[in-house]
Amino acid sequence: MLCLLSLGVAVLVQVHQPGSTSVDVTKLKVGAPTAVTELDLGKLKGDLRQLAWSADGTQFYVQTVERDGKKDVPHHYVIVAADGAVTPADAEPAWASEYWSFKSDRYAPGLPDLVIDVKQNVENVKYGTGSAGGLDRVNGTSGENDKGGSADNVAKASQSQHVRVTSLVLLDQTIGKWADEKPTPGTTFSWGPAGSGAMAFVDEEGRLILLDKQKHTLRVANTKDARLPAWSTDGSRLAYVSKTGRNKYTLAWSTVGLP
Repeated sequence: MLCLLSLGVAVLVQVHQPGSTSVDVTKLKVGAPTAVTELDLGKLKGDLRQLAWSADGTQFYVQTVERDGKKDVPHHYVIVAADGAVTPADAEPAWASEYWSFKSDRYAPGLPDLVIDVKQNVENVKYGTGSAGGLDRVNGTSGENDKGGSADNVAKASQSQHVRVTSLVLLDQTIGKWADEKPTPGTTFSWGPAGSGAMAFVDEEGRLILLDKQKHTLRVANTKDARLPAWSTDGSRLAYVSKTGRNKYTLAWSTVGLP
């Protein structure tokens, strides 16, 4: 396994089982991340769209999407958690679909009173890259094909445009943001286990943040260019992918528990 301490590619959080009290994320201790495999989008084709974890924790499902005109063409891959072996699949496994519905729901699993708000407004968004993210970052995907570095975008770096922005907000935290496009819930956040009231999300700077029902937050150190957080259904692990190069990402997981 690769050592990715400097990248901080993942975090695993051990939380309470359904029916117990909510977790306080500030009391969690983050362990060292463990890499599973490299995801080369030049070979897998398309942009990253989904990351799911099997209930027994032995497999991951990764979906990439290619644009064919106005049509999205998905590609499906199953990854063995133990050795990182990647196998193409004909379709999305049933367990991956169930997991995605759970982790990307608008309502917190087991806590229906905890709900994600949807907000829409018009913003003046700057083109190009930068600390604010601009149009390349606002949708949470950061442009997997690196279009932000094109000559056209560089020329527009000092320009701005009014765009309709849709934001997903939980407990005063923006957990996803999309400009002039349909939101894709789950690409920027993942609910924790049922009853925990916990969530992992990626902020606009690409950093991994843990959030709990009491509005406590925990920023995971040294995380950047992160996406697709995926919290295991038993609450014992949380994985996500982190960008490591042009069209290249690393999938990893790490342990976090009470001191």
